Amino acid sequence: MLKPQLHKALLSLLFVACILVKTQAQDKITFIAPDRLLVTADLYFVNDTLPYMILCHDAKSSRGEYKELAHRFNKLGYNCIALDMRVGGTKNGVENETMDMATAKHMTPKLIDSKIDITGAINYAFERSNKKIVLVGAGYSAALAMCVGFTDPRINCVFAFSPSDYYNGALDTKSVFPKCTIPVFVASSTADAASTKAYVTGIPSSKLTLFAPSSGGGHGTDPLLKTSESNHDYWLSILMYIHQIQGGQ
Repeated sequence: MLKPQLHKALLSLLFVACILVKTQAQDKITFIAPDRLLVTADLYFVNDTLPYMILCHDAKSSRGEYKELAHRFNKLGYNCIALDMRVGGTKNGVENETMDMATAKHMTPKLIDSKIDITGAINYAFERSNKKIVLVGAGYSAALAMCVGFTDPRINCVFAFSPSDYYNGALDTKSVFPKCTIPVFVASSTADAASTKAYVTGIPSSKLTLFAPSSGGGHGTDPLLKTSESNHDYWLSILMYIHQIQGGQ
């Protein structure tokens, strides 16, 4: 548990950040993935001086998963791109247009194929800013974000919420995880903390930060929402971590 004084100081820091950074409504954008599929995303743009954070959704979801959360990441110092990946669904009333496009092209993508969409988003963001990028993954995309992030020199940090093996061994984490040379923040619920720790055991301990709340929590990005009882614990840990990695840049 955080000490009351530290808790208060961090809340004050977050409040100041929220005042200083002015966010704007999202704009829908499209770009072409490496396999030529048209990918839809929401751009939450602040200004040209900030790096980009790419937000990847969970299964049966869409870029709508980040309608509330993207603005909070904006206030922590990032332009954000919330992806529609080719495997997903509808979330918060937002239809997954990349999935619809894949269907229209008679594609039958597997979960692992969404890596291509993440790479397309990295290409888009890096061309715009030439700054290193932060990847955020949730559920099925958490492991994808780590595998892409650990092998792409344009990535400088990964946030993975509730990573697990959704791929029945098809995702080569055993050889990729030990190659990690960038900071990675891995979050889980209290109930899943042990299994999550076991899943990421190959990542060098010097690069890995594990987080679970003192009790409760939830799957993926759900505990980051205002309606979650655990959201303060999650956001304070995220705030401290971002402050740490930004200070080291």
